Amino acid sequence: MTGEHVLRRKLIEQVLWGAPKERTETVFRAYADGTRVEMSRQIPESILDQELKDICGPCNSGWMNALENRAEEPLKALFQGRRTHVSETEAADLGTWATKTAMVRGRVDGDPYTVPEVHRTHLMNNGIPPEHVTVWAVTCQFHPSARTRHFRVENELPGTPILETDEDGETWATGVEARRSMGHVTTIVINHLALFIAEADSHDLHTELVTQLDPTGAATRLWPDPCGFDWPLAQVLTLDHVDAISGLLQPLPGNITR
Repeated sequence: MTGEHVLRRKLIEQVLWGAPKERTETVFRAYADGTRVEMSRQIPESILDQELKDICGPCNSGWMNALENRAEEPLKALFQGRRTHVSETEAADLGTWATKTAMVRGRVDGDPYTVPEVHRTHLMNNGIPPEHVTVWAVTCQFHPSARTRHFRVENELPGTPILETDEDGETWATGVEARRSMGHVTTIVINHLALFIAEADSHDLHTELVTQLDPTGAATRLWPDPCGFDWPLAQVLTLDHVDAISGLLQPLPGNITR
């Protein structure tokens, strides 16, 4: 097993200038009775120091390293706000990189981990994000540092009756099995670039997250259906707007164009 930094050291050294010594961990729970609770806490750790120590060596030096290498050059251009055209292939690589980075970022926060194992396996075996993942990129006001937010979402679903059948064929309910759907919205802000990754273990929760974030289908989507686009985008978001989107308090603007 090896260590994997949330942000690659080589990338950090080239384009970043320090980072706040704190990160935000947030959990949002919605219960079947309509109750909604949000809990956040600040953790005194820089994004530059965030590291997951249980990545297997072959993955770290294999497909994950190859993905980092493909994404490095287009990421640097976006970070620095350089005028450039991002091709469809590069957009797909950026969306895949953001998905992988969000998976690692979420694991740093510990349990509950909202990324299903089948999603991680799909990314490893197929080299693209699994279903129920959407990634957006926006241009934001210059922020000479880096920060992330991992916003975990848990929806409690109606319980499933636990049934037992006796030897006479009679069936009755002995209790109710609790069910939950889990997901996250992860934000990565680096210089001029803000990335938003929405992922869930179910179609319904993923649709809910996407609807809250992007009800108008903003044209900055990197995944699914990546398309080429010109950078920087026409509209530049304030950091307050980015933070509001991160907490599901405000949707992405719908008038951004490629």
